[in-house]
Amino acid sequence: MGLFSKKSQSIVLIDAGSASVGGAYLRVVEGQTPLLCYTARVPVELRDEESITEAMIRSLNELCALLIREGAAALHREAGNAHIDLILASVSAPWQDTTVRTVSLEEKRPFLFTRQLMEKAVRTTAPTPTRMISDTSVISTTLNGYETEHPWGKRALRADLTVLTSTIDKFAAKEITKTIRKAFHSHHLELTAFAPVAYAVVSDMYPLQKDFVVLDVSGTATDAIIVKKGVIAGVSSLHQGVHDLLEAGRGAARNMPGGGAIDSTRNAAFAPRVVEAETVWLAGLKKILADFASEHPLPRAVFLLADEHARDFLKRLIDESTIRTLWLSEEPLSVIPLSPEHTATLVRARGMADGDVFLSMLALFYSERLAKL
Repeated sequence: MGLFSKKSQSIVLIDAGSASVGGAYLRVVEGQTPLLCYTARVPVELRDEESITEAMIRSLNELCALLIREGAAALHREAGNAHIDLILASVSAPWQDTTVRTVSLEEKRPFLFTRQLMEKAVRTTAPTPTRMISDTSVISTTLNGYETEHPWGKRALRADLTVLTSTIDKFAAKEITKTIRKAFHSHHLELTAFAPVAYAVVSDMYPLQKDFVVLDVSGTATDAIIVKKGVIAGVSSLHQGVHDLLEAGRGAARNMPGGGAIDSTRNAAFAPRVVEAETVWLAGLKKILADFASEHPLPRAVFLLADEHARDFLKRLIDESTIRTLWLSEEPLSVIPLSPEHTATLVRARGMADGDVFLSMLALFYSERLAKL
């Protein structure tokens, strides 16, 4: 089946994060709900003197072995063959970075707004020596001060384009690409950043929710995506994540007499170390939100993306923290930890697949893109 055929496709999905790496086989058949027929997830565990990138690549090798050894058979049972049309790999923080900027075009006489004009205007972002551009898209167009959903062929004196650009660390991208191609012997590989995936999918899942925050909390970093009137208004990153909070607990536990289970009554250092890590993370998150709140009211809906073991813990931290004072209201904040249940009706899972929210969102992202071709 051709790469861009809408009839049916078999796609390998890779989610490369700093807490874990996940992989899936996705079947997309025209007129049917996307189907995950195999999923797997491998934790990223740092070894002594190992960088987070080295640890992630080691886990990615293990994941690819699972996809080949177990997943290919699951795909064959579902599709009748194990042919792959495309591999789509999503890269999360700390290797991805996403920015939002405004590009303006203005003339003294009315000009015709075309796709060619738009593409030329947004090509002003150049990659740096250490980063590669993975995604560039125009997420809103304003002509003569009015937001316009279908601007092609219209005349204007001024056009303002909101441009979303994601970049990925070149070394990490090279290692990810080399590892995946070695495993699958395939050149149909695309890299994307998870921040634009999260924005696009949450917007599609909640079409009536035009103002919201997405917090993507990975092992070593946190991305905050702030959406106003359906358009990204800001993206910021924090270089602390779940890993820092867990390491604080592990570090305190290692100092306990006898190395027993965590018990704050036996180790006076445990509670302060954990509280300190939580305080640092919350302070960084509060600064990100406060910077945005200085110019715009904060959305009351917060969608939280994190690995399963951390979702409820992070929700409690946010609910009980002073961050809520930024909203200047006594109304309760709506913090929604996104889980597999939220995507269950949009992406099916059967056979050797379970409900993995990150992989399900990546499946939705690809399916929506395919539908627009």
